[in-house]
Amino acid sequence: MTQRSTNRRTFLKSGTAAAAVGLTGITGCLGGGGGGTSSLTLAFTVPVENLGSLFDIPDIRDQVSNAGDAYELSVTRNESTPDSLNSMAAGEVDLALLTTVSYGSAVREEAVPGNISMISTDFWDAHSEWYGFTIFSGPDTGVTEPADLEGANVALNSQGTGVHAVVRKAITSAGLDPENDVNIVEIPFPSITSAINDGRVDAGIYPALFAGGARAEGFNEVVASQDLWDEAYPFAYTVASNDSLDNKSEAIELFGEDLAELVEYSYDNRSEVVSLAAEHFELPEPVVDGFFLNNNDYYRQDINVNMDRLQSTMDELVEMGFLEDTFDVTEYATNDYVPSIN
Repeated sequence: MTQRSTNRRTFLKSGTAAAAVGLTGITGCLGGGGGGTSSLTLAFTVPVENLGSLFDIPDIRDQVSNAGDAYELSVTRNESTPDSLNSMAAGEVDLALLTTVSYGSAVREEAVPGNISMISTDFWDAHSEWYGFTIFSGPDTGVTEPADLEGANVALNSQGTGVHAVVRKAITSAGLDPENDVNIVEIPFPSITSAINDGRVDAGIYPALFAGGARAEGFNEVVASQDLWDEAYPFAYTVASNDSLDNKSEAIELFGEDLAELVEYSYDNRSEVVSLAAEHFELPEPVVDGFFLNNNDYYRQDINVNMDRLQSTMDELVEMGFLEDTFDVTEYATNDYVPSIN
């Protein structure tokens, strides 16, 4: 595929081009100069659930047009989004998958020198026809609706995260004080079901990957994000460092084309992709098959950035106390790099 000459990021906030940390040989030759093939590094946190993680599977990556030919793509898994941001700040990562709070905090705190820009939506929460983050409770806990969370122990993977925002909204929607009326317990997602069964917690919030286990246990569905938001909102995103956008714009544009192809290929070849993802990430295939790319999964087909919904999401994070101040998302997000697949 022929590369297109581009002149990107004129929309971005003036002055963000001069990054304090330069890129090194870790990320290869710079796009738009040097005469070499650019290399990009993508960091993800949750396998399969982060759609970009599929680029780590050679048989799937071979299906897109540009990676490995027009540019080189390496994929790395980090334990958390702060780890990905730290790697990006060090010039080791060009692209990373973030969620609501991590994106907003990174922008406001300038966690990456020169700051970051969102280039695509990974998935949406609270879509009426797809999965939304859900709080489940044990069948004998007596917790069946948000008001019953008063005095309960509620598990989530980490406080100060996007899922924590969902839990807090559920608590406040019931007229409860999130600081005093509910006890938040940090437990890794894979261990929440056993913690509920053992009586260590009464309820927990479940991402799509683990929600099938909660349903299989006969847990109560206490509240879903669709009950809390009037419409779907973009929850997870692919972001790029502004330094990489300055120096590797053509490679990132080609990555955007590959991302759109990846989404279409995955839905058109779901069975194959499920099997490859389960094998590659060492997950039980029935677990992956039970949620991935069906209606037990998040809404993923619209990968472009909806500026209005993103702005509303950031504004709401301020209201909930996860961000100190809001910001104009159009200065830190763009649809210039990823084509629409609608």
